[in-house]
Amino acid sequence: ADIRRESSAVGGIPIAVRHIESVIRMAEAWAKLHLRDYVRADDIDNAIDMLLDSFIQSQKLSVARQLSKKFEKYKTRQTDTTQLLLHTLKRVVDDRAIYERVLKGLEDFEKVEVKCPMESFENEARDFARHNLLDFYQHPEFLKKYRVEDNTIITKGK
Repeated sequence: ADIRRESSAVGGIPIAVRHIESVIRMAEAWAKLHLRDYVRADDIDNAIDMLLDSFIQSQKLSVARQLSKKFEKYKTRQTDTTQLLLHTLKRVVDDRAIYERVLKGLEDFEKVEVKCPMESFENEARDFARHNLLDFYQHPEFLKKYRVEDNTIITKGK
């Protein structure tokens, strides 16, 4: 609604219903790309971002500048990688737990403390966590389940 109102107010090309429908299709495609059967909020954010970029670029330069300023709030998203890092860490720790159980000959999956070298996790996380992970190791979500001792990530009691 904001896009439609603003584009007509500044004399740009109006947005049509088909543009809104394309947001739904793009969000579904983004979810499928990530092998999910459902659409999350970040899928919709990405679809809106693509729509806004495309829509703004199709306008006259003066109109595009005005629209770009007005819709900056929709385009600026904080990229919090905490959930992605937690998911990756859980996967690394689960793999390590399976390895240790097999190594110790444990048949049942009893709850054991798992020690995982930080290097293993950091190698997995390097593609999306290009910054220092010290902030992540201090994050409350990390500290709920893990602790760090001597360059080793240790699971807390399960």
